[in-house]
Amino acid sequence: MRAAPTRLETDVLVVGGGVAGCLAALEAREAGARVLVVDKARFLERAGSVGGGVDQYLTPMNSGPEWDTPEYLLMHIPELTDGLVDIDVAERVVHEMPRILRKLEGIGIDFRDPDTGEYLRTRAFGLPGEYHLNFDGKRFKYKIGRHVMGSGVTFLPRTMVTDVLVDQSTGTVCAAVAFHIRDDEWYVIGARSVVVATGDVNRISRNASGMPFDSWHYPYNTGDGHAMGFRAGADLTNMEFVEATLTPKGFSTQGTNSYAGLGAHFVNRHGERFMFKYDPKGEKARRTALVDGVIQEVLLGNEPLSVDLRHLPDEVLDHFVRTLGVDRHTLPGYFAQRQVDIRTDPIPLSISELSIRRGGVYFRGSGLMVDTGGETNVGSFFAAGDCSIVSGGIAGAAAMGAVAGRAAARKAATIGDLPPPPEDAVSAAAERLHAPLGRGTGTRWREFEDRVRQTVTDYVGVRRTDRGLRKALAVFAELRALEDHLAAGERHELMRVHEAKNIRLAVELMAIAALERRESRSAAAHRRLDFPDTDDERWRKLLVLSRDDRGEAVLRHQAAQVEMTSGGRP
Repeated sequence: MRAAPTRLETDVLVVGGGVAGCLAALEAREAGARVLVVDKARFLERAGSVGGGVDQYLTPMNSGPEWDTPEYLLMHIPELTDGLVDIDVAERVVHEMPRILRKLEGIGIDFRDPDTGEYLRTRAFGLPGEYHLNFDGKRFKYKIGRHVMGSGVTFLPRTMVTDVLVDQSTGTVCAAVAFHIRDDEWYVIGARSVVVATGDVNRISRNASGMPFDSWHYPYNTGDGHAMGFRAGADLTNMEFVEATLTPKGFSTQGTNSYAGLGAHFVNRHGERFMFKYDPKGEKARRTALVDGVIQEVLLGNEPLSVDLRHLPDEVLDHFVRTLGVDRHTLPGYFAQRQVDIRTDPIPLSISELSIRRGGVYFRGSGLMVDTGGETNVGSFFAAGDCSIVSGGIAGAAAMGAVAGRAAARKAATIGDLPPPPEDAVSAAAERLHAPLGRGTGTRWREFEDRVRQTVTDYVGVRRTDRGLRKALAVFAELRALEDHLAAGERHELMRVHEAKNIRLAVELMAIAALERRESRSAAAHRRLDFPDTDDERWRKLLVLSRDDRGEAVLRHQAAQVEMTSGGRP
């Protein structure tokens, strides 16, 4: 007999406790709303993709040079995104960035170089200026989380939200269904507004170690917001684009991308700086171009590839060594085991496993479509960070989280008494949530996920064809039918089952859109071997995915918004 749910009510429900979720919660609380944050993590201070630290923060600062303004950066965003952007939403994010930087400094985050007392700013990833702050952010998320916890926000830890419920009479979100991953408690949470800030989609392909949780990005971001939004009727776009990053060979990690901005050389076995063959910006090209260059060199037989820092000044090397373990504290140990001294030895270079994130470019996200206030096409349902259409790294997540939190609080304030959620919707969501626990035998999540990862690696990765994508979709259809046989022995395993289902849905949407986009665009993000050229005349547009009445994905084409209307100005 299933226990009755614990019923909660709040003005603004924030799903996801990373940077975007924390800034959404903080701004909503400062606007006077009651705020509840729900996350799968135990501690808000460690939740999200930079819970272990971060060493890069992107923002214009209005410090004087022409390039150091939101307006200058915005001029280049259509080019940076290959024309696939909602520029009004990007404008809102970029103009918010300097304010959020000051806000974070106000709660105790120090972005300055301790040796000089100045900001260490670098130019990387195709950006038109030195927008990246390189800093020691080991306690970055900890400080944000502590500040949010002290602001009057309520936090529900170790809890997974599986569905948001829509009041069909108004077309607005009214509640969410969730469960605790350690005990038998489950929740029906009434909310006047919901902000999903659940990050990107990881664990989608095989990696060098063969261990899916050994990933360059947060392995617990599994497309939860993408999936619950899709089921609720929200539109998604840019799902065809895949992302990888540069890593030391055999070790998936964040934190090594700073060497591109600091002036590293990428060389092949002939000693050639190969990136200039693929992009005129060389090592300072966009992330997707860097990844594509590495892949091309491997295909040409030019391995081993390496990152060479030996020409850099001692003070730059000192800074790099000091911040080496900020994103991944085991990275210095990895170099020690490999007997690599970055001052005297080149670093073996490879690429990571794949994510559905932003396709290796800034200000174009793969996820839920939102307006300039962060609201989706479903009323009172907001999205921010890497699960939304505009993704600008940690700084973009913070800025869009703040925008969405404020807008969600304003929307909540217009809603009077909150009616109880429709019981038929609650019952259906509860059955979906608990069903795997009732199966004594069945398929386990790891076996299911392994098939997803192998299929993506084989057919939907960095080199795509019509035949391969159709093969992948056939496998994903088989796996979808298998979802009714997934079994969980306890609550933690139940979380993994729901994560696996969300991952499967996300990669199916990716394959549908990738099959439709009959061109190549954004280098490694979408490389079709059967359509190798970029075709702006036919394909410089968004592919929008939504759910029909049968639960199937339907796809439509929509013009990209590349001309600013100033609708995104704060």
